[in-house]
Amino acid sequence: MRFLSERGYQALTLSEAVHVLQNQEIPTPANTSAASGQQHAKVVITFDDGLRDFYSAAFPILEKFGFKATVFLTSGMIDNTFLTGNECLRETEIRELAAKGIEFGSHTVSHPQLHDLSCDEIVHELANSKKQIEDVLGHTMTLFSYPYRFPEGDINFTKMLRNLLLEQGYLMGVTTIIGRTKSSDNPLFLKRLPVNDCDDMPLFQAKLEGGYDWLHGFQLASKKIRALIFRLKADAYNVQSNY
Repeated sequence: MRFLSERGYQALTLSEAVHVLQNQEIPTPANTSAASGQQHAKVVITFDDGLRDFYSAAFPILEKFGFKATVFLTSGMIDNTFLTGNECLRETEIRELAAKGIEFGSHTVSHPQLHDLSCDEIVHELANSKKQIEDVLGHTMTLFSYPYRFPEGDINFTKMLRNLLLEQGYLMGVTTIIGRTKSSDNPLFLKRLPVNDCDDMPLFQAKLEGGYDWLHGFQLASKKIRALIFRLKADAYNVQSNY
């Protein structure tokens, strides 16, 4: 966060960033150069799962640097523990963070692999998480983060998911697709850059400047190969079962 701050990056919420991508105006930030009319580079800082350490550890750092963020909640685990046993955010903490500018979205109810669910089960995860989070926030919520690896190679599934998200009132979302987001990207399936404590500053800077985007090609190829192997194994099992 210090690196971003020292280099003049402006941290937007996801909804603000999508508005920028769609050429809609947002309030002029304090670090905009009035003389040149130019704005500094923009980033969106996102957190999945809704773990409680966002409140205790991450938010104080964000607040120190004046950065916003978007947090995606696994709604069925609010006031409880996550699949890993980690504590999740409490309702009171979510409302407090929202009042301080943190944006919230859905990460489903139970954090399943949606690709393995029926259409009705997916609707349950989308609709109920949206309602539960809106009940906590007291206002409409339209953001979604896909749990686990995003199956971008399955065109039929992604088309179905897009329609279901729109039907349930979602307008924007993020995935595990690697890369920086462009205005031509589907606002429901935006790319992200993974960042963790193994990243040194040169690697972090390279990611911000596009030096990591090329990995998406390998990521997509890997997904297609895994899907093909899965289908071949399934076909072999079906043939064997018919003997």
